[in-house]
Amino acid sequence: MEAWKRDLNDRGLSWIDVVLAADDNFSLPLAVALLSVISSLREGIGVRAHILNMGITPANRAKITTAADRPNAQVNWVDTLAGHVSHLPNTWKSITRATYARLFITDVLPADVSRALYLDCDVLVRRSVHELVTSDMGGHAALGVADAGSPFVCSHYGVPWWFRNGRRADEPNFNAGVIAMDLDVWRQEDYGKQCLEYLADGRHEVAQDQEAINSILGNRIGTVDPRWNVQSELYQREFEMTLPYGPELIEQMKNDPWIVHFSTQTKPWSYGCDNPYAGEWAALLDQTPYRGTRPSLAKHLWTRGRRIPRWALDQLHRPA
Repeated sequence: MEAWKRDLNDRGLSWIDVVLAADDNFSLPLAVALLSVISSLREGIGVRAHILNMGITPANRAKITTAADRPNAQVNWVDTLAGHVSHLPNTWKSITRATYARLFITDVLPADVSRALYLDCDVLVRRSVHELVTSDMGGHAALGVADAGSPFVCSHYGVPWWFRNGRRADEPNFNAGVIAMDLDVWRQEDYGKQCLEYLADGRHEVAQDQEAINSILGNRIGTVDPRWNVQSELYQREFEMTLPYGPELIEQMKNDPWIVHFSTQTKPWSYGCDNPYAGEWAALLDQTPYRGTRPSLAKHLWTRGRRIPRWALDQLHRPA
């Protein structure tokens, strides 16, 4: 038996598998996301965290490992994927190509792992994800929650050419930041490879890996309680009023989210985040080696100032 498996068995816990991916830009939020998973696990459950390393420096790797140093956690670093995504489209500059690492999960996780939960790094887990990982899949290849900004396949950043491809306008367009995966089905159908082909053969339009997953898997994705992925858009009225949820459920999502997803460009580690759970995220940050780190107003203003001349230059070079 491999040493790490023997170590897990010796701890007397039931183990689940969670996957996160990041380049160095998201090292700090990765540490907080991972600690939130660990801290919220119910008694008797352990997490085997697979980190898809897309360029994390040794110094930040050490900090993440320290943050996850708990009896109910074990970290497995995957260092083989950084060179596999450079040819893929980067249509949203605020989201780096590290996002594509999730499409290689079945290639890099042990073959005996049949269920896994993929999480984006900009999340705060507040409930034991064991419940989500072990949910009845109902024959689906994945479970998720509708994207709060584009909740339907016919939404602006939904599934391109949805009507031509036989999809219904009211079908959910799932957010790819929280996905429970049946890896046996993903391997059988080779969904990762199919998504990569979609991204490379001219079918892709805008929404990167999320678009590919929704386009390829279609109705093989099932819906779970939306409290498992409460996205920041929910707190913005223009998005809230487009969501397919009743007022009672929306209040439950706002007041007791099981996973908070800081899905807009303003994150709790950047200046001006008004998500009501940013303070809870910061409190958890202070339990990691990144403790005390806070957004800088000066850096925020400097970054905004840099954008102005670039924008102006773009306008000058636009064709008449």
